[in-house]
Amino acid sequence: MTTTTTERELTHAEQNAKAHAEAIEAAHEAYEFCISSTEKGRNLSRDAKQILREMEYDGTNHQDVADAIADQTREAPLSVDVRSGWSRPGQLIAEDFQILLSTGGPALRIVGELSHHFEPRRARLEWQDWGTRWTEWADVDPDALLWFVSHFWFGEA
Repeated sequence: MTTTTTERELTHAEQNAKAHAEAIEAAHEAYEFCISSTEKGRNLSRDAKQILREMEYDGTNHQDVADAIADQTREAPLSVDVRSGWSRPGQLIAEDFQILLSTGGPALRIVGELSHHFEPRRARLEWQDWGTRWTEWADVDPDALLWFVSHFWFGEA
């Protein structure tokens, strides 16, 4: 039996990318819920509710839980790196970033571009397995991905 790409099973590397993407989206959703006073009564996803339970959200500790989610986000990567394009000596300015989430088979990273103020302006999730090239995992909320990378320091303007 042959399967189309829409029916095929995900590889281990793709499953890893999907799980990380879902975790980032759930953390973003829970964080936004905590910092927005207009979010009361909003229907949250099961995963976002699970994060709130894990962070011991009690209905009153919005800021504490938001801070805990942000701390957990900053602790997730294995490394955060920047690189620069062609520059004159002494004028190196970071233009791109990479946040490594897992290595080996499978490997996962977030790569993107920085503004001239060293703030992320574009981000994409990429997966790789042994013998494969870095491949974009497009099934992730771009706002959640930018929220995630905004928790990291990439330099000073």
